[in-house]
Amino acid sequence: MNKSSFALSEKNVYRFNSLYRWYHFVVGAVFLVAAVLLRDLWIFSIPVVLFSVFMIARPLTTAVIVDLHSVTLKGMFSENSLPRSSITAIERVHTGKGTLLTLWGNMEEKEKLSIAVNLFAFDEAWEDWLSTYRDLSSDKPLSLF
Repeated sequence: MNKSSFALSEKNVYRFNSLYRWYHFVVGAVFLVAAVLLRDLWIFSIPVVLFSVFMIARPLTTAVIVDLHSVTLKGMFSENSLPRSSITAIERVHTGKGTLLTLWGNMEEKEKLSIAVNLFAFDEAWEDWLSTYRDLSSDKPLSLF
């Protein structure tokens, strides 16, 4: 898919990468089994079931959606969007846990959308599309001091 087809396509949905998706499913299944084993102690099993449901549902509901008009980061309990027409620059920050991509919109209004790049399975079309924007990244890691 080249730049023009990415720009003209109706909607691209990027979900968690397979490693992160399987991690959530396995941890959710383990906690679900633990909840079944703790069924007699319902005060413990109820929170364990809720955590299990969260872990299994998160990769099914979390996505980065790029359509003709906006880029949206959809989570289980939130949805943040940035109009594509307002994106002026991108910035990649290495946090020590992975890379955080920030799409900067209107600088005066401080519009931005931050995405943890290592969690999602982005394709070459995504990278080609990002390369059309000015990159504000520095190669220095994020420092706490």
